[in-house]
Amino acid sequence: MPFKGTNVQKTEYSSSPNWLGYQSVAFTDAVDRSSEYENMDMFLEIYFKNQNSEYPFKYALLGSFDYDTSGNINGDSGLLKRIVYFCDALGWDGGVNKKGQWVDGEDKEIEDIASYLNLNFAAANYDLKKDEGDLKYYIYVYKKYNEKAGQAYTTVCPKVVTNDSKAQADLESYVDWMKANKYIVEHDEKAPASNGTSGTAASTPFDKF
Repeated sequence: MPFKGTNVQKTEYSSSPNWLGYQSVAFTDAVDRSSEYENMDMFLEIYFKNQNSEYPFKYALLGSFDYDTSGNINGDSGLLKRIVYFCDALGWDGGVNKKGQWVDGEDKEIEDIASYLNLNFAAANYDLKKDEGDLKYYIYVYKKYNEKAGQAYTTVCPKVVTNDSKAQADLESYVDWMKANKYIVEHDEKAPASNGTSGTAASTPFDKF
């Protein structure tokens, strides 16, 4: 059956451009790039859209699982947590089983997860001007500096929730916690460069979140 793991986790708005910060969005497309990265268990690109940006917001659901000595996914695996966040937001009782295979709510294996998500959940024909009813999800978008590339990229926080008041408050609390603990460090183009970080302190990877 889909494995939920052991997950307990514990408002700030930006004056930046309106395509940064908290966003009500539609889920429009999923692309599976896992086969391109042999060193990862998963690389899914999840695309969201809304009227604040002509370009989609791209969330990279990627990484590798932590396994126990029996070869099962550790219940505290960071990648598993991100998968559970996303599946819960979809209202889907599927996910990955203890071996890391995608399965539906009846434990049937899914061979092509991107096609499955697009067929069952994506609003592929979302119209920026008309379809506010498709804005079913709530995300946090920020600029994250990549030292290797020497520039900042638009990044989606690794927790996706439903677009309702309770879930919004949950995400906002999560983002506050992530910022306070330096798991989210937002790039500030106006700040002076320091130690190659161009005004942004080094952020901590999302491995456990």
